[in-house]
Amino acid sequence: MTLLQRLRTVVDSFWGACFGAGVYAAWAVWANWDAGRHLAFTAGLTHWVTSTFLTYTGTGAMRQLYRLGRQRGEAMWLGFGGGLLYTYALLISAHALVGTAHIALTLAAGVIPNLLFCGSYALLLSRTEPPAVSARAPFPTEPFAHEQTT
Repeated sequence: MTLLQRLRTVVDSFWGACFGAGVYAAWAVWANWDAGRHLAFTAGLTHWVTSTFLTYTGTGAMRQLYRLGRQRGEAMWLGFGGGLLYTYALLISAHALVGTAHIALTLAAGVIPNLLFCGSYALLLSRTEPPAVSARAPFPTEPFAHEQTT
């Protein structure tokens, strides 16, 4: 197993997701402290659970999106963009649902790390697996051109 494959194993693991989410949970508590201790800890717990879930399932979503690309560059952009969209759709929804006082501030600390994570994971995918559809034949230029008439 290569070093990059080992790295993928750690990144894709549940425990790797739990560890990474802890940093963001602490930030969420601090960012919402002025709204009261109860709401701050609710925001922190929400962010930890959501971030753990996102990291664990988000890598799977990014792998699936990556496999839709026909070439490595396209596959990387699909994985990267889809990963960010998935992440922020879930985070914003979860914090809105629990009434987090400062959603933008809560999420602000994670913007650059999320960009780096999604970008580096898409790059890691490009180094450890080819886009799945790259082996397929190109789409026909005319509808039903691949069918033969009898």
